Amino acid sequence: MKRISCMLALLLCAALLCGCAAAPLSGNLASLLGGHDEETDEIPHFEDMVYERPQAALDDLERNLHRLEKAFEKHSAFRTVTHILDLCYTDYYHFDTMYCLAEIRSCQDMTDPFYAEELTWCTDAYTDLLERMEEIYTLCAGSELAQRLEKEYFWEGFAGEYADAELSTYNEETLRLMHRESALLAEYRELVAAPDVVLENGREVDLYSFLTGADDEEYEEALMAYYRQYNDEMSRIYIELVKTREDLADALGFDSYEDMAYAYSFDRDYGPEDAERYIEDIREWIVPLYRELEDYWVDYPWLEEEELCSALRRAARAMGGDVWDAFSFMSRYDLYDVGLSENKSAKSFQTYLNDYDAPFVFVSPSGDDSDILSFAHEFGHFLDAYVNYNASESIDLAEVFSQSMEFLTLEYLQGALPAQRLENLRTLKWMDTLDTYVQQASFAAFEQAVYAADPEELSADFLNELSLQVAMDFGYYDGVSEEYYALSWIDILHFFEQPFYVISYPVSNDLAMQIWELERQERGAGLRTYLAALPREEEGMIATAEAAGLESPFAPGRIARVAADLRAALDMEEAAAA
Repeated sequence: MKRISCMLALLLCAALLCGCAAAPLSGNLASLLGGHDEETDEIPHFEDMVYERPQAALDDLERNLHRLEKAFEKHSAFRTVTHILDLCYTDYYHFDTMYCLAEIRSCQDMTDPFYAEELTWCTDAYTDLLERMEEIYTLCAGSELAQRLEKEYFWEGFAGEYADAELSTYNEETLRLMHRESALLAEYRELVAAPDVVLENGREVDLYSFLTGADDEEYEEALMAYYRQYNDEMSRIYIELVKTREDLADALGFDSYEDMAYAYSFDRDYGPEDAERYIEDIREWIVPLYRELEDYWVDYPWLEEEELCSALRRAARAMGGDVWDAFSFMSRYDLYDVGLSENKSAKSFQTYLNDYDAPFVFVSPSGDDSDILSFAHEFGHFLDAYVNYNASESIDLAEVFSQSMEFLTLEYLQGALPAQRLENLRTLKWMDTLDTYVQQASFAAFEQAVYAADPEELSADFLNELSLQVAMDFGYYDGVSEEYYALSWIDILHFFEQPFYVISYPVSNDLAMQIWELERQERGAGLRTYLAALPREEEGMIATAEAAGLESPFAPGRIARVAADLRAALDMEEAAAA
């Protein structure tokens, strides 16, 4: 089944928050990767990177596929075959780079029709690209050079995985469903790009522009108008996505889309049953603490973009080594966007530009000190991709590196902020950690219930009632704003674009907390553990935890200990702030 892991997972993860997916590195290409070198890493600044619709890359891949067929027919030399394969990978990576550029620039200005159209085109054409890649793998696995290619170019077990052409991921039905999913996502993105709402006085306004200058009462009115006016259409799209994904899972031989997502989209080393127990533990141990502290609030001052970059720069310099090297590379080529703009997509992510061996960070900021944590989170992804050249890993492991960087940054910010602001930021991080466990677990519970339901019973009313019930069960329904908690599920981008991603946040945060605890006990101990794990000799999250001497998030009693740690930390920070 690894053939699905290598091919289908690329499609399903193509626009994940930690970056556009890449084809698996061949052994031959991977052997060429060394450390970054300032003298040889010269690339264009981001604004100078030229986008072009990657139709030519798709056409070139098709031509190189035919060249490969002829090479095998002629019993060409091994070197000839691997040269053609290198060209195929070059075509793939160029397409992927253009796809990522389209995504970044569309997110920088959601009202830009050119990049919106290009992103839609790339998303749809990506299916065709991956179909060609699978044909290449199948062709190689069925050739007389299969064993040598497995040993010297691809990966262990490659020949057996692709030997049977009849097991192809791509057939008329699966391709139809993949293209249907792409079309639905395009509809969703168009809806959220620039929504207009009609206010109670009959005035029609652009939602995002209006919210920027609205007072509290106007803000609430416009937001609720958005939820009411867009709920039916968002529900229709979401329900169709759920049905399409379940049909795709069935066509590929899975019991459910949830099973497919866990095993192949995210390559997790735990299953849905583990996650279900984990969510129940959160409900039992952490939700009560959340209810106690739901009214706790700290005010955070305005933070300019220059101050934000300066703060993270100071922390990265203090951490040194690979951390500082990665930050310097990011700064030198402007491989980040953390500026405020009402036209930016309301999400943050890191992606990878394969043509340049360059990660890129995108942050949709709030304009206050909390942006330091958001930037640190995505920089953790950037550092991982920089050190490992975007080598494949599980989503959960990727989130360990990003969430740990938030905790470590707090410990290396001395002098970057006044003492009181730094203490407030620590408090924010602990409140955010508590919120991560509760809200992300609640979103995971929402998804489990939706995908477990009879598809014919799904409706806007079903989704709205479930959203309200989940808010009640997990302690964040305030007893007053019933309509808000019923309708606001449409804000959760992951439901539409990355189903079953959200459980990764609390699970990976557990290891991040353990790294922070090491750092608090001994200066540098947590950072050393982080950097030792970063090269990733282990690909799975649990295996990495064990190798680093950390405890599995699923260890008996672990969530109870997390709740105790959170309570102690919040009491400590509250006392320090007083």
